[in-house]
Amino acid sequence: MPTLRALSAIALLAILLAQPATADDNAPSTRRTDAVDHDFGLAMPDPYRWMEGEGNQEFTTWLDAQGRRTREKLDTLPTLAAWRERLAAAAAAGTRHSQHRLEGERLFFLRAVAGKERMLLVRDVDGEEHTIFDANAQQGASISGYTVAPGGDQVAVNITRGGNEAGELAVFDAATGNVVETLRPVWSEFNAQWLPDGTGFAYTRMRTEGGGDPMLGTTAYLHHVGDAPDKDVLLARAGEKDALKIVANDFPLVFLPQQSDWAVLLIAGARASFRVCEAPVAALSRAKPGWRCIVDDADAVQSFDVRGDTLYLLQAGGAPNRHLLALDLRKPDAKLADAQEIVAERPDVVLSELSVARDALYLKVMRHGLDSIERMDYTTHARQPVAMPGEGSIYLMRTDPRQDGTLLSLEGWTTPRKVYRYGSATSKLVDTGLGALGEREYPGLVAEETEATSADGTKVPLSLIHPKNLPRDGSAHAIVFGYGGYGMSMQPGFATDNLEWANAGNVYAICHVRGGGENGDAWRIGGTGPNKQRGIEDFIACAKELAARGLTTPARTAGFSGSMGGLLTGGAYTTAPDAWGAMVVQSGMFNPTRILSAKNGANQVAEIGDPRTPAGMRQLLAMDPYQHVKEGTSYPPLLLVVGLVDQRVPPSESGKFGARVMAANANTPVWFRTGAQFGHFATSANEHALEMADIYAFLDAYLKTPR
Repeated sequence: MPTLRALSAIALLAILLAQPATADDNAPSTRRTDAVDHDFGLAMPDPYRWMEGEGNQEFTTWLDAQGRRTREKLDTLPTLAAWRERLAAAAAAGTRHSQHRLEGERLFFLRAVAGKERMLLVRDVDGEEHTIFDANAQQGASISGYTVAPGGDQVAVNITRGGNEAGELAVFDAATGNVVETLRPVWSEFNAQWLPDGTGFAYTRMRTEGGGDPMLGTTAYLHHVGDAPDKDVLLARAGEKDALKIVANDFPLVFLPQQSDWAVLLIAGARASFRVCEAPVAALSRAKPGWRCIVDDADAVQSFDVRGDTLYLLQAGGAPNRHLLALDLRKPDAKLADAQEIVAERPDVVLSELSVARDALYLKVMRHGLDSIERMDYTTHARQPVAMPGEGSIYLMRTDPRQDGTLLSLEGWTTPRKVYRYGSATSKLVDTGLGALGEREYPGLVAEETEATSADGTKVPLSLIHPKNLPRDGSAHAIVFGYGGYGMSMQPGFATDNLEWANAGNVYAICHVRGGGENGDAWRIGGTGPNKQRGIEDFIACAKELAARGLTTPARTAGFSGSMGGLLTGGAYTTAPDAWGAMVVQSGMFNPTRILSAKNGANQVAEIGDPRTPAGMRQLLAMDPYQHVKEGTSYPPLLLVVGLVDQRVPPSESGKFGARVMAANANTPVWFRTGAQFGHFATSANEHALEMADIYAFLDAYLKTPR
């Protein structure tokens, strides 16, 4: 297919006619109020405060009108049909597998066929497969995760419906696929943790009573299969005034390592560290089993696992690239200071993950965003590399203390995922055949790693995907993607929507801004909280680097992110509007000074700041894109993608930001792409392809096309 930028003169005229240029074209009109917050002596106008709140019919009506108008305009864009065809074909071409788990010699996994929702299957020793649960058979259902009971007879599956991430935990009989029981409400990421004998599991339930934010006051329970939920044993509760003192916005998560007599309570939230407490598994039968807390947030522990009586910890405190510690849980007064360092911090790599197997402890290490695996002997602590067939990201490293070896995945920017079983006895990788199958190939693309120079001189890693022979005349359209939150690393991943954009003659760039974890914990801290502006400067620097290399120009460059990345893209949009030809944000956070006014807001305090304190509010105001929109400024075209049942970031954040940009300059196109059946993201590849087709067609219309 020729590049989608190679449009005829007629198509160019259609694009120009499709571009909104007047205040009327951003209809319907938007009501303003004179609301102003004066917290701690600060003046923070909030003319669209009326959009906030659950069940707000006025805002729902306004957003629905904006969404319908945007849909009408999207449907007139000249390249939309081509993008839909192209992305749908790419999504449907592959069969994708994920979340592999071994139970003995039986392999459980999720499979997504032809871009549809995932289904849960098991492959038996003889190679025969059968389906346990197919989410496509139930309207609006999707699988977010699952865990397998010891022995493999039952599976606890996290199911969400209609895009709402507050879903249910359904227990299935693995042989028949019948539902044994269902518990709700359970957040999509809170998986069950099975008891060693498979009779029950620990799980975390969301609060249902009292109204308000359901993410506050979550509770960990021990449940025995077949019992009514009211018989569940209380293990820990957020917001309770007890010895644990778990704040209401944290999540108590209980882990039950196999081959160990110890249970681990993780007290976590939307931040890069957590508290770690322990108790004997035998004590879980009684309410509040006397947890002994070993690790506090200030200790900066970021990963853990257990083997027998040994607790292994990856700690970033005092070691930004992390070191590995081991602690004997049998000591009555065991504390973190007693832990032995068994792998020291290294300056050239980041220790990113650990996993306990019967034969060895497996360590994942990251160097410049690329992963490798080391196998560590438990006795000598000697480490040996596991030879991988290439470079890329290892998103799956699954071990079991009852079994030797590990399951490993490998993929790159242009290389589809493969999943291997590694056996320590043979030191060989065996392809399971359950990676990404039938994916399109992209021989004409190249992925390169380079750097941009930020405003303070910091070198920022920058990954580029583009055609091999792309002209360096500035004519290409470019997308710069970034995130910069919670220490998450943007590592190589095979994403056909990104590759199709590049294969159409464009540039797709991933800017590894500070706030992420690509260069260790110091990199995360360098773009978090009071340092958030550094990540925004990094993002702008990446856009400028593309222009400096002759790949594109500012007018042909779009910024792109979502969720917490709304602070990044929104900040870059308001700070340097001339650096962009357009901006696209999915389910974005734009108004952090108001985070406590909506559900899931309190969960973000540790990452971005506390508006109840003077320093916290000033910090939030400094990073608040909504508060930094300036009247009369010519901002680039803006596309806001909004899931109407989003439980993580309220749609009002996109509504308020978009309305304020429209009011600042009537000539700024602001479009709202809304989805009534979506939450924070699309759950199937086909729906994601439709969303990306809209985004790419919008960018084709607004990024300046070469004469």
